[in-house]
Amino acid sequence: MTIRKIKPHVTHQGIGGKDFIVDLRITDTLTNDEVFNLGISGNPACYNFLRRRPDFNRDFPHKLYYGKVDGLGYIVAADELE
Repeated sequence: MTIRKIKPHVTHQGIGGKDFIVDLRITDTLTNDEVFNLGISGNPACYNFLRRRPDFNRDFPHKLYYGKVDGLGYIVAADELE
C-alpha cells in the first residue's frame, strides 16, 4: 500500500492536504477516452475528476491514480500529489 499526500491547492470536495491511499495507476488500465466516457456515464470517481480538472483531454500528460481519501474513491492526477 502506498500513501501520498494530495497537494493543498486541490480544493474540490475538500481533499487537498489529505492522505491518498493509492490502489492502482489508472493509466495502466484505462485510456483517457475511457476515463472521460466513464465520467459522463456516471462513474462517481471519474465524474468528480472531470469536474475538478477541466484541462483533462485526450492528450492529458499526467498519470492518473485511483485511491481512497477518508474511505471514498477518487481519481487523482500525478501533478496533484506531493
